Amino acid sequence: MTELDKLLYLCGISADYLDYGGQRQEVPMAHRQRVLRLMGVDSGDPGALAAAVDRLDVDPWRHWLPHHSVVAAAVPEVSLRVHPNQLAATFSWELTLESGELVAGECRPDALAEVGDYHADGVRYSARRLPLPSLVPGYHALRVTDGLQSASSRVMACPDRFYAPQPSGHDRVWGFSCQLYTLRSARNWGLGDFSDLRELLPLAAAAGADLVGLNPLHAPCTDGDAIASPYSPSDRRFLNPQYIDPEREPEWDAVVGTLATAAWQERRARLQAAPLVDYEGVNRLKYEALEAMFSVFRREQRRAGTERGRAFRRFVAEGGSALEGFARYEARHNAWARSHRADPQFYAWLQWLASCQLQHCQQLALDSGMRIGLMRDLAVGAVGRGCEVEQARGLYLTEASIGAPPDPFAPHGQDWGLPVPHPLRLRESGFRFFIDLLHKNMSACGALRVDHVMALMRLWWCLHDAEDNAGLYVFYPRDELLALLRLESWRNRCVVIGEDMGVVPEEFRQAMQGSALLGNRLFYFEQHHDGRFRAPAEFPPDVLLMVTNHDVPTLADWWQGSDLRRRRELGLIADEDALAREQGQREADRAQLCAWLEGNGLLPAEVGGELDMNLCSAIHRACARSASRLLLLQLEDLQLLAEPVNIPGTWREYPNWRRKQLQSTADIFAAPRVQALLAAVDRERRA
Repeated sequence: MTELDKLLYLCGISADYLDYGGQRQEVPMAHRQRVLRLMGVDSGDPGALAAAVDRLDVDPWRHWLPHHSVVAAAVPEVSLRVHPNQLAATFSWELTLESGELVAGECRPDALAEVGDYHADGVRYSARRLPLPSLVPGYHALRVTDGLQSASSRVMACPDRFYAPQPSGHDRVWGFSCQLYTLRSARNWGLGDFSDLRELLPLAAAAGADLVGLNPLHAPCTDGDAIASPYSPSDRRFLNPQYIDPEREPEWDAVVGTLATAAWQERRARLQAAPLVDYEGVNRLKYEALEAMFSVFRREQRRAGTERGRAFRRFVAEGGSALEGFARYEARHNAWARSHRADPQFYAWLQWLASCQLQHCQQLALDSGMRIGLMRDLAVGAVGRGCEVEQARGLYLTEASIGAPPDPFAPHGQDWGLPVPHPLRLRESGFRFFIDLLHKNMSACGALRVDHVMALMRLWWCLHDAEDNAGLYVFYPRDELLALLRLESWRNRCVVIGEDMGVVPEEFRQAMQGSALLGNRLFYFEQHHDGRFRAPAEFPPDVLLMVTNHDVPTLADWWQGSDLRRRRELGLIADEDALAREQGQREADRAQLCAWLEGNGLLPAEVGGELDMNLCSAIHRACARSASRLLLLQLEDLQLLAEPVNIPGTWREYPNWRRKQLQSTADIFAAPRVQALLAAVDRERRA
């Protein structure tokens, strides 16, 4: 193996991959070397190659302990690497637990089991297994000394399985998926907010639901075209202030008299009535109110030293440098603020309000009887000009972006425009950013859906300055990332669902199953090779099943075939012949769906070309019979709504992430036929 081959391996840069059809595709060496250059190594410089290999492969053996050790909490052990002259030495070790308790011991390397060796500098280094006592899952500190010198390692003790709530009555729970901004009400400001969520939760719980899944709530960039997409955030560690309901805060009473003029009321009414979310209009309206409210807060609360002011200061102190950095970023870039635009304290205050209101929503869900409550969604990345990439710039490479290789739906591949994380720096940093990201997204919820969970193992890098469609897979430290995800799942008592739809390597599926990480399935795609839909008993139990979701047509759209006509109009289906083929396949799928319903004794007596409530209810009941542990229904399907939330592959062509619900939440749940559908779903899940 050459030095170049060794370095490519150490950096996780793939040489080939299996495409969508299962065919092996070789990656050109030029593309692999381009990735090396992005990582900071000139592959044409023999000295640079040798130095990089030495740093990554040899240098770790010159140190007793790694910078960090991810270990199994039940049977923890670390690798002690020693020079042959140190094999007979007596080492003392001290383990300071997260609780502050101290555990200590002694060992001689030659008495420990050897787990590896490495020849370098004419020396045979030996790795010995140093067993530690079983640990409470958490972050601990290990120090080893021979009396003359010492070494330290952060020990991350991880459970072997993900958190799951204790069984209670029935284990097949269900709930709703909700794009929060789509919710309508008589009181919101033209965009669904946390008070609209507070209205939804008791209604959902009363119907028997145990969870409500939300779109990503991440802080957006306010100064670009991507503001609407919750999957293109500025910073995934912080919340989107647009979801704040100003009227829930005490400062609103002090400003409403002067703020809510007739003209202001007219603006709000116009935004409420609009069929699409006007993000700029809504946020300008809200920021006017929030800035006026902050002036009141600063005058009456922060300076007066009230409990509300002290609570805000505690929030700022706990947020530390991350919150400070985010607030300073917003003070430079926020496009909507006016009087407090350059004041970082204002943006920290917005985060406090959003955090408190979201936490109240989760508490309301639990108080209403839900077993899980909110399910948040963690996007796969953040945009290059946003706060997250700026604040952790050494962690990201902006010269490449996350995407996907070609497949039948995207023959030229996909480029999601999100900078790639550097796998080596991720590990060298002790995964601190990753851990913080998980902790923040697991707060104020009972479950977390991790979008594109395969990113824990590999990401497709789109290479911007190479020829069209150039890309390849780069691998990440899967076992360590999965272990830390399990650890944070337990520490936050948070169920985790990995979005694993699409091409997933079998070894990753096995890793998910081995640690009880729930997968994600979509009803449309659960068909056998011959087109038959899977019987309910054939659905895997360890998954979240979605009837529909934000990236596919609604049930009405799919059944009626209007999604195909729309895709043709948008240029996503090439020509009329291709449309005819798609329509023929859809007819076959509709026939298979009817056969599936008939086999379950649920096919309505009459089935027409339009989706009606009888057929909609039958599909939901059949899905509810599935063995899958979690089930989510979309509010859109309860209203037979045809327009999708998002059409992948479009940006300006279709108003993605802007379409609202057809009805208010109260009206949706008040409809007798919806109540009957939900009661039937609840009975099926409890059977």
